[in-house]
Amino acid sequence: MMIDLKCLVFVLLFVRADCKILVGTVDTFENFHFLARFCFRPHNGKASFNFTYRRDNVDGIVPTYNTLLMYYDGEKQWDAAYKTSLTCHEKVDLLTDQDDDDQIAELRETDEKYCSQEDNTAPLINCTSNFENKKAIYAIGDPNIVTYHNGYIGFQNSRARWWYFAVSNCDNPNGVTRMTYSIELTNGKTFWTKHVSADEIGILETDIVFVILFIYLVIASAKVARVLANRQLYHTSFKIFIASVILQAIAAAAFVIYRCMINMSGEENKVLKYFGKAVGILAETLFILLLILLSKGWTVVRGRLSTQGTMILSASITFYFLSQIVTLFWSAYMFDPGEVLYEYESLPGYVTIVCLTMMWIWFCTCNYHTLSNYPDQNKFYGIFFAAYSVWFLAKPIMVLVAAFQLQDHYREKAVNVVLNTNLFFGYSVFLILTRPSTNNKMFPYNVKTSQIGVSETADDIVDAGRPKASSFERANMFRANGAINGSRADAYAVGFSSVSYNAESGNMDLFNPYSASPTNPPHI
Repeated sequence: MMIDLKCLVFVLLFVRADCKILVGTVDTFENFHFLARFCFRPHNGKASFNFTYRRDNVDGIVPTYNTLLMYYDGEKQWDAAYKTSLTCHEKVDLLTDQDDDDQIAELRETDEKYCSQEDNTAPLINCTSNFENKKAIYAIGDPNIVTYHNGYIGFQNSRARWWYFAVSNCDNPNGVTRMTYSIELTNGKTFWTKHVSADEIGILETDIVFVILFIYLVIASAKVARVLANRQLYHTSFKIFIASVILQAIAAAAFVIYRCMINMSGEENKVLKYFGKAVGILAETLFILLLILLSKGWTVVRGRLSTQGTMILSASITFYFLSQIVTLFWSAYMFDPGEVLYEYESLPGYVTIVCLTMMWIWFCTCNYHTLSNYPDQNKFYGIFFAAYSVWFLAKPIMVLVAAFQLQDHYREKAVNVVLNTNLFFGYSVFLILTRPSTNNKMFPYNVKTSQIGVSETADDIVDAGRPKASSFERANMFRANGAINGSRADAYAVGFSSVSYNAESGNMDLFNPYSASPTNPPHI
């Protein structure tokens, strides 16, 4: 079987989008060919068509015409017709056998009404059309060129329902006659619904809300960062957090622009769509990296990771990021446009979810060891572990529910709300935990940024097998290194406003402005 690949690729580029205004060319030797799919609302759904094709004569005598077929989602309709062993005639008979003649439109000159406008008995479609008033127009000088202009079909469904459009020419041994077409699929006339599939109605409004929330987080994070920088507490971990929040805000803004373009023109900008998805993946990956680092105690109770730990973490994060990218490309180019599939319903998608689950297990293990070694940090790590266990598990659970439980016409908007809410939850909790307030007893940072580079750190002591120090003792170790060398300990433990060194006794006097006791571990 030979197919004009350029034309076929041109068709698939438009059909895959589930939208809105489709323009393409059908050039295939198949007798039954999928065109498009769209989810119509219960009311005011409409499909408008323009077709141009050359009719063929079988054996030079009998003319054959292309036929437009419309299937709704269900076991006895599209599921039975698509990718099954049924012949072309049997696929058409799925509509005629169920008194669904209104779902068949022969693209030829006829005086017969295409579909009744009164007393319609079809259970799921109350069809209105002007096909009966639009006879075929034959090109001057070539009576075999058939053109249809401005044909339309109205849909009244019992619920939001996916409809699948196909074209057939069962009597032509050469398959569907080469045909150019334009199709406009709409849900009502308002900006918020007209060019939007019913399963996506409401997503733009939701995305606008989350853009505002993420921008607020960016502003709030910048204010916290300025306070931390003034106190020499602006650690790399918080810089990673700000980078992730900014990238997430950019991704959300890209999706809002992308959906606004669809709502206005009915045409999607795929570059903008996948740019937003890629930036969102990078933002999520950075945040997961941050959570694993903190679970290991980095910038909280230790200033560095072991070489082996760094290599393992780098490899794991890179693998997760690449699995997300492969899943994105797989959903874009490998999914069958004739099926409604969730983004993670693929081998790379399942690998990504398994990888995320393994990340959570690793996160739990690291939290356990850190908290066991440094119990004085239980206020921070207790909340940290509970909140981000929920955060890690929310996505795998949502993916499983979306793939196997949610109905296709409801899934997209439900997943969008849950995943965006989960992202906002994760960022908000981190910002609350790290806010530099006198009332924040969970504040994690115990070492100033100027102390990270000290050569003899508490990590060295732990790595050497000596007794583990509390975070308060670790802060003293960082400063004692400078004090013993005769310096005045200008870079002091986190939360302390002053440190003095008594040369006679060899002791360090530390004062915490947030504590009534100078020896109480610092909490900001």
